[in-house]
This record gives sequence, C-alpha cells and structure tokens, in this order.
Amino acid sequence: MTAIESERRKSELSPRLRVTCEPFNPGSEGILRLRVALIGPPGLDRLDRLTVAVRNDHHRRGESGSQQYMDGPTREEVKQHVWGPYRFTPHTGPDDAQADGMGRQVVYDKSLPVGEELPYQLEHTHPGHWMRSYTQESWLRERGPVIRLAFTAEHQDHGSWYLPCEIDTGTMPATVQVPQQ
Repeated sequence: MTAIESERRKSELSPRLRVTCEPFNPGSEGILRLRVALIGPPGLDRLDRLTVAVRNDHHRRGESGSQQYMDGPTREEVKQHVWGPYRFTPHTGPDDAQADGMGRQVVYDKSLPVGEELPYQLEHTHPGHWMRSYTQESWLRERGPVIRLAFTAEHQDHGSWYLPCEIDTGTMPATVQVPQQ
C-alpha cells in the first residue's frame, strides 16, 4: 500500500514546464532562444536537477543496421549526430551549465524554483560529413521545423521524471506545455 501511495504522490508532483522557442534576436538567422520555465504543480517547490536533451527523429537512430561502408560514417558517428533541425549551441547554457560538444544536452545541476525559467541557445544542425549530396538548405528542409526534446527532472525527495515534448518552430514564438496532452 505504501508503494502505491508513493507512486500516486510522485505522479501528482510530476513537473509542469512551459517551453518557449523564439528568435534569439531580431534578424538572427538560425539562432533560437529556448526558455524552459518550471510552472508547477502545487506541492512541488523546486527541481534539484534538470537535464534537457535534443532527441533524434527516430529513437533507435544508429543502434542497428548501420554498418560502415568505405569512408562512410561509423555507427557511433550516426548515433552521435543530431538528427533534427536544431541543437544546443555547444558550450552555452544557463549559469555554469553548458551544452556538450555535440549540442545534444545540457545538465542544469542547481535548484530551479517554481516560477523561474532557464534560457538556452539553439542553432541549426548541419548534415554529417558523410552526407555529401546534402546542402545545408536541403538538410534543413528534410529535417522539418519540429524540435524533439526530452526533459529529465529530478527532485531529491520525490525521484525523477522523464518528460518528452515536441515544439514546432514553423511559427514563432512557439510555446508548449509539458507534459503534452
């Protein structure tokens, strides 16, 4: 009974985020600001850690069926590549948190109180070095306008939550509530 009650309480306290994507500055081509605000729920006063990651267009990209041909990519190169229209600008992020060198994720390892937000910088991805037939324009056209994100929210007393979302940058600013319905 205690385990059931604990899971119910954890579900009630699942973080609610407001995620907004907008141009970084007027006229800034290909650079976006992503703002992530913790907006609730009542009863959750803060997060102790928030990891934001860019998800690929397919969750198993690079895991199977990718073998290296001649000078083609290795399985690891395919897996590390960001298969979407945007990535975090490497080595940028809120406070001391910085995106990794691939622009895949940012780990914010400080307390984030309810009502506060974190700013991130996004930039266009590029085709992999092995994609010789793609121009930057054709790569972005094929990727489309949707950014797939994953939030791993952690609280010392209540555990962690995995919250995926998608945000369509076709019209800006774009705002979504997470978890999405």
